[in-house]
Amino acid sequence: MNSYLAITVAHGYIPQILLAETLFTYRLSKRTHFYSRLIIGLIVVLPLMVVVPNWINNHWSGLFSLTVFLLSLILWWACLLQSFKDILFCCVSAQLVQNLSYNLEQALYQPFAQHFNAVGSLALSITCTCLTYGLTYLVIAKRSGPHPTAEINDTYVYSFALITAVFVYLMQYQYQITGIGNYWVSHLPLMLCCVAGLCVQYGFVALKTASGERIALERLMRQEAKQYELTKQNIDLINMKAHDLKHQLLRIQEGLGEDKDDLSEISSILDSYDNSPHTGNKELDLILSQKEMLCRQDEIVFSIMVQPDSLSRLDPGDIASIFGNLLDNAIEYERKVSDHTQRYIGLKIRTIDGLIGVRVENYCRSKPNMSNGLPVSTKDDRKNHGFGLRSVAYTTNKYKGTLHLGMEGDLFVASLLL
Repeated sequence: MNSYLAITVAHGYIPQILLAETLFTYRLSKRTHFYSRLIIGLIVVLPLMVVVPNWINNHWSGLFSLTVFLLSLILWWACLLQSFKDILFCCVSAQLVQNLSYNLEQALYQPFAQHFNAVGSLALSITCTCLTYGLTYLVIAKRSGPHPTAEINDTYVYSFALITAVFVYLMQYQYQITGIGNYWVSHLPLMLCCVAGLCVQYGFVALKTASGERIALERLMRQEAKQYELTKQNIDLINMKAHDLKHQLLRIQEGLGEDKDDLSEISSILDSYDNSPHTGNKELDLILSQKEMLCRQDEIVFSIMVQPDSLSRLDPGDIASIFGNLLDNAIEYERKVSDHTQRYIGLKIRTIDGLIGVRVENYCRSKPNMSNGLPVSTKDDRKNHGFGLRSVAYTTNKYKGTLHLGMEGDLFVASLLL
């Protein structure tokens, strides 16, 4: 019985694999009472990670790390609210990282084994673990979202991840029983296998995510085109009716006395609809008419300075996409400004040495969080939001232009050169 409770050097794998798994699982959705579950789970699982592998080792060899891995998988499944596929994907990644750290340690230790004592070996192990895990966190884990495989529905991706992990595990076992692992150079191929496995795993994730974002952007731009046509029809109809009503009111006013003031107020309201912007570009005029209405409704000062014919070489759909999204983003923020006197949006468009210069600015109390040059969406469902400015960036790249977003004093400024 005592042999089953014995803790050996091999049990150092337990904290290593748990720490590696934490790198990949800490951002996953958690079950209620997560920390209570985790503490109770560790109290139950840690003794099992000692006893069960020891018992199995007395009957079959080569199953020590696999047993610990399966027990850790059960622990995370009990604590996390994520799908089992997501948990397995993360734990397989952790297995590759732990193997990478171990093989790096052995490749450095074996050529100089005679110079290491117990303290030196421990220091080397901790150094390799910190280095490998730290780089993994910065390069992979930190960049993974709370749903690392959300865009992946292909069975072959999961199959590849499992096959890679099993291959590395079997090779590691063969190295141990044949004695090949006693040569430092033999650990280099396993290190390459671990790195390749991680690259392919998260390469698939990045590829699928990029593909999903491209499809979402294309769908958004199609919706923008449809919305543009509907808006055009509505604005034209409103302006036409406002123009007709204004003339009818003028005729009525001629026959009235004291009630003229009431009709004058109605007439001024109609003027605001009839006097839409005239920039020399009908697509831009349409967008600005719509946004002016929204600004009046929300008490936002909207300043417009446009050089005539400055947008003549842009496609109508691209004009709608760029200015619709930039102004929507500004209006959305200004609506949250509690002091209505500070609500402000400015638009300037001009040509600069044959290029189109665009500047959209709005009052902003504090710098927004940025990621890859774009503000991070503040909505809870970030997966389905934040595409407006990405659409602007996509359209800007189409014209080989530049887009810069940043703060200038208390203004958030979007600057484009097209």
